[in-house]
Amino acid sequence: MDVSTDFLRTFIAVCECKSFSLASARVHKSQAAISTQVAKLEVEAGSKFIERSHRQFRLTPQGELFLNYAREMVAKTNAAQQSLQQLQHRFEEQVRIGTTRSVGIYILPDVIGSIAKTCPELKISVLTQGRTLTYERLDQGAVDLALVLADTVPRGFLAKPLRPEPLCYVISPKHPLASKKTISTEDLTTVAFITGVKGNDFSDMIDEIFEKEGVPKPAGCVAINNLRARKEAVRAGVGVTVLPIFTVREEIQRRTLKILAIKGLRLPDVRLMIVEGHRRAENPKIALIKKALEEGLTRHHH
Repeated sequence: MDVSTDFLRTFIAVCECKSFSLASARVHKSQAAISTQVAKLEVEAGSKFIERSHRQFRLTPQGELFLNYAREMVAKTNAAQQSLQQLQHRFEEQVRIGTTRSVGIYILPDVIGSIAKTCPELKISVLTQGRTLTYERLDQGAVDLALVLADTVPRGFLAKPLRPEPLCYVISPKHPLASKKTISTEDLTTVAFITGVKGNDFSDMIDEIFEKEGVPKPAGCVAINNLRARKEAVRAGVGVTVLPIFTVREEIQRRTLKILAIKGLRLPDVRLMIVEGHRRAENPKIALIKKALEEGLTRHHH
């Protein structure tokens, strides 16, 4: 089997919580994402791990066996990561920032550049990956703080929201829908909606926002796991998608993409936030970077 520790941690959480919904809060994923990951593990193993015909949560014998394997693998992975972290800190003390890919690509570079100029003695490393994995690395101590885009404050962490980030529908200016003066929610159901794959943190967040806000679901979907590839598909006229405005500002200015204003529908803002674990003693270097990030990101927003 070739499975990621992220999937194994999800499976362990489901087993220990004996509930998909309770595990959702523990691993900071939607129930849909958890179900998808557990199903993929079962497909990979060629066995059913959870008995779904009973009302009460029950593992199959194969599930019990796999749970022991998952715990062993995660424990070994944690031990290896901790050893590597200790070795790394012995040779080079640096502030490690975890962030999601969109924030790492579109927001962080300018701010990190400013910090590097004003504080050249500071050593900074940036690790970009999915939001769930970023929280996981923060929990393990593999990163010192995280900068994420989220609609809710994650449980079990300290979080400081910095600024709102609007979401928007974007479409190609050449698409027939782009020329309409007024766009209704019914119009949206006539065009293909380009989404990410299930289990992707941003895509799952958008799905949850749609459900909360009662946004009409599009008739047909095209799933693309990469944000930049989704933008290219929109530009090519494949359909419409929802993205944070900061990811499409250049394309809007160059008029290669257009924001759709939909009558009676405004998507709620998500928030850019700094997230930290519960640290016993304040590290001066981390405190300095945190303050610089707060000031830089607030200033860049205005």
